[in-house]
Amino acid sequence: MIEEIGKVVLITVFVAFSLIRILYYVKTKRAGYKTVIEERRRYSMWLSILICYEVFTIFLYFFVPQTLAWAAVPLPAWARIMGWVLGIGALLWFVWIHRSLGSNLSARLAIKDRQVLVTDGPYSRIRHPMYSAFFLLHIAVFFLTSNWFIGVSWMAGLMLIILLRVRREEEMLLDRFGDQYGAYMRRTGRFIPPLKQVRPDVE
Repeated sequence: MIEEIGKVVLITVFVAFSLIRILYYVKTKRAGYKTVIEERRRYSMWLSILICYEVFTIFLYFFVPQTLAWAAVPLPAWARIMGWVLGIGALLWFVWIHRSLGSNLSARLAIKDRQVLVTDGPYSRIRHPMYSAFFLLHIAVFFLTSNWFIGVSWMAGLMLIILLRVRREEEMLLDRFGDQYGAYMRRTGRFIPPLKQVRPDVE
């Protein structure tokens, strides 16, 4: 029963994540912002590979489970329930992030002509809460699938993508927003809030 509920939660969370992304991408496109700085193609290529891999492995998990049965982990009921909580929590955080970004969201790593620096909501103490939400989601996937191969390979792929993108993303934002982003970096953490509260720079 717990496993079946976990599968329902997993499907629901992934469908909801996809719908939210599509909804806000359409909203952003309608806003008519023009791209002025764009990522290198290799970043989007690696991201596409990771997405295809995750879709393929989750397809195997649901429809050909025997192919991944060798990596099954006998997790206790509380761990599976923790997966429900983390998955739903990641989804709610994802919604909050997208509402805060609004038309500043980009389908690719890019800076737009009318883009503003978002520093409130989930961005008030974390520079990349979107990546943090994906970390949380991937941890939830491990608990929900109870499969160490899915958990490890998905997390490794996510970490590779983030390592490739995050430094470039911050360079692009520094180029666009200059000292404003530099001050923002000093008072925030990359993926988790800083341990020590830093006061905003006074003009």
